[in-house]
Amino acid sequence: MITAENIIRQDNDWITMAFLIILVVLAVQKRLFGNRLLHTSIFFFKKNKLVSYFNKEKRTFFNLYQVLSFVVELISLSLLFYFITFIFNVDVGTNGIDLFLKIAFGIGFYFLIRFLIGNIFSVIFNLEKLYKKISFEKMNYFNNLILWVLPLLVLTAYSKYFENILFKITLIVFVILVLIRYVVLIINNKKLVFNNLFYFILYLCVLEIAPLVIILKLTI
Repeated sequence: MITAENIIRQDNDWITMAFLIILVVLAVQKRLFGNRLLHTSIFFFKKNKLVSYFNKEKRTFFNLYQVLSFVVELISLSLLFYFITFIFNVDVGTNGIDLFLKIAFGIGFYFLIRFLIGNIFSVIFNLEKLYKKISFEKMNYFNNLILWVLPLLVLTAYSKYFENILFKITLIVFVILVLIRYVVLIINNKKLVFNNLFYFILYLCVLEIAPLVIILKLTI
């Protein structure tokens, strides 16, 4: 029986290419947006920096920096879920780069659905400003999260003997950071959340759960 470690090691050519793309994108970000990239990596600790960038970028929500960050996010998340299928022996009927591309498509589709639904509901309930603020914070905290998890993904891919252990550590760190992200978001917007509790619950149901349900219905 081929082990998860061997499968991942056999796929190192295209995995290396995926990491190389991430490295190139980060290099471009460092060249064009050096301070922005540095501050992104510490947003969990520097709320004032996040507020400052929101005030500068709220009129150009999808700027070049955010597009490049999304590329890094998409590839990193796709690798994370790709590793999950092998480390935990999930039977998905395919493997290699084909599986990676399917995962990447699913993740990209999820973000697209969430974006469209979010904008529609923010208009319906006249919450455009609130939606923009929370979405900006979520997006940038997630950029921060990915920058922290990325080195662990690299170690998982290229460690010769400890792939399972390193990946489980990576997964635990990822889950903890996602939870911290939500806690920080609630703390940053506690007045808005508790003053609009109904809309916040609706937001969670519509934007965090509904897109997943739609994707599962379309793929299963």
